Amino acid sequence: MKKNKKKIVILIILLLGFLFAYLTTKLWAEKQTIYQSLQTFSKILDIVVREYVEEVNSEDLIKNAIDGMLNSLDPYTQYLTEEEFKDLKIRTEAQFGGIGIQIGIQDGQLTVISPIEGTPAYRAGIIAGDKIVKINDISTEGISLEEAVKKLRGEPGTKVKITIKREGIEEELNFTLTREIIKIHAIPFAGKLTEDIGYIRLADFSSLAEEELKNTLDSLFGKEKIKKLILDLRSNSGGLLQEGVEVGSTFLEKGNIVVKVRGRYPERERIFYVEKETRYKNYPLIVLVDRGSASATEIVAGALQDYERALIIGETTFGKGSVQNIRPLDENTALKITTAYWYTPTGRCIHKKVKKDSLKEKEFKKTYKTLGKLGREIYGGGGIAPDIFLPYQTLSKFMTKLRQENIFFKFAVKYYAEHKNLKTPPPITKEFIYNEFVPYLKEKKIEFSEEDISKDEEEIKRELAIEIAEKIGGLKARYETLLRFDPHVKKAIELLKKVNSQEELFKIALR
Repeated sequence: MKKNKKKIVILIILLLGFLFAYLTTKLWAEKQTIYQSLQTFSKILDIVVREYVEEVNSEDLIKNAIDGMLNSLDPYTQYLTEEEFKDLKIRTEAQFGGIGIQIGIQDGQLTVISPIEGTPAYRAGIIAGDKIVKINDISTEGISLEEAVKKLRGEPGTKVKITIKREGIEEELNFTLTREIIKIHAIPFAGKLTEDIGYIRLADFSSLAEEELKNTLDSLFGKEKIKKLILDLRSNSGGLLQEGVEVGSTFLEKGNIVVKVRGRYPERERIFYVEKETRYKNYPLIVLVDRGSASATEIVAGALQDYERALIIGETTFGKGSVQNIRPLDENTALKITTAYWYTPTGRCIHKKVKKDSLKEKEFKKTYKTLGKLGREIYGGGGIAPDIFLPYQTLSKFMTKLRQENIFFKFAVKYYAEHKNLKTPPPITKEFIYNEFVPYLKEKKIEFSEEDISKDEEEIKRELAIEIAEKIGGLKARYETLLRFDPHVKKAIELLKKVNSQEELFKIALR
């Protein structure tokens, strides 16, 4: 018996020895292969730098090689240059030194899209449509958007001079502004839509998202006395994982799972739970999503759908359900690398590896059961499929052209410049279109037919009303006008008006 045990022990030792030798040899071979590949790359780089027909920049070649390697993994693993690393910090920290304007390039000119309320630019009277022709007395002709942003941002307390050309004023206007910390609001608009229905537009998952959301909920449910809520997450590209967890926790029961994070090694799975009790978990809630809703947005929508906490309306979300960790390479650069995927509480993988579109096209094959009383069937396969599919209206070629050329924005800038005493927008009637807008289209040599105007009359009214409202009353007026036309919001209001509980909402919406 003892001899047999001895033989078994010796056999185990031998097997372990063979296994160790095999793994060591395999590891050595892999290292040799990597070393040989790097040697080959180095030789190719050297030959190209010395012998290519034109002079090349070796740093650019290496950067392109790194980008090519990372692009073969997924779109989210990236080498971050110094500027990209800075921009990432700004987006996640939700603040930077600047003057407080959103800008774009229109007709080749640097243009103010909108001043941010409460900032130096807003207080100085910068308005939408202003053309920035000089920054610190240097012409902006031919400037890129990235270059302009660099010149306008800077250390808080420093000054920047901008020269403006404004519609309706011949001479140029000069403004010297002192940069301040500009905070990017996660919630650009919230308000009361009916006697008891509130609306929150959550546009970003920066580090301020949870705090802003809780303050907004306190105001709507406390001061405004709402009893039902529409949470708008459309075109919200997401942000920080932790903020997604905290925003989701705001609406769920203590102890509920918000999201599961699984990477290459199953034993390292992390599960994020709701850690605190919340006051905002027992009222009818509708969440609006679209194909632009991604990342942390999908964590929230997925968790609320799994627990039957919210009815989801819109389109299937983008399907960006992965974790990126930042690995600094030195003081100024970093590697952003995908290390895990996100899963909803029911186990649905949020990440969409193959591009898909919508539930309507029956691409979501695998089904799951919700974790609430109803045990409803929901779909997996990447992204969050809505409970009620409601796509955006397809625009005509004529309307697409007008939007692409920013015609409505430009018209509103001109109209406001000519009617500076306006306190409220004019009624946008058929007569307004033919008396004011059509002559402007002719002036700008925009090709159109009578049929184009007639067919798209309602869309034209909508766009004009929104743009003119914003020029007169700012972002708040824009949202108030936009929501009156919004089909997704209209549908949500229609459903919420009929119910007093989330259970009733599911019954009438899904019957």
